[in-house]
Amino acid sequence: MLMRPKRIISHEFESIFNGNIILDYDIEQKLNNKHKVYKEDLLDVISDPYLIVMRATQKSPINTSRITSSGIVYEILCESESNRVMFVVGRLFKDGNLFIITAYWANNSLAAFYYQESEALRNE
Repeated sequence: MLMRPKRIISHEFESIFNGNIILDYDIEQKLNNKHKVYKEDLLDVISDPYLIVMRATQKSPINTSRITSSGIVYEILCESESNRVMFVVGRLFKDGNLFIITAYWANNSLAAFYYQESEALRNE
């Protein structure tokens, strides 16, 4: 059996996530303009059955004071229907909603990591 890195916790995330994302208008505009990521892209990738979910390695730079910050920040690698891999950072709340902090299309090394880890998930 393949040993998976300790910070990958896809099952923990999936037990809470209800499939609903929260995308603040300002963040949506930044994603559109800076990263060419659109809400439709996020909805597409977040439905990937082989999400690679990791605990965040650093705190969110986004001030979420207007929204309760009781959620946990996760880093997520997921694949679109067109086979592009996206890196998403979001705060998952206890009600199952995911507040998007940032997202961008993955570089080659992140995509390779996604394919390696998603293969392990497919074989479980």
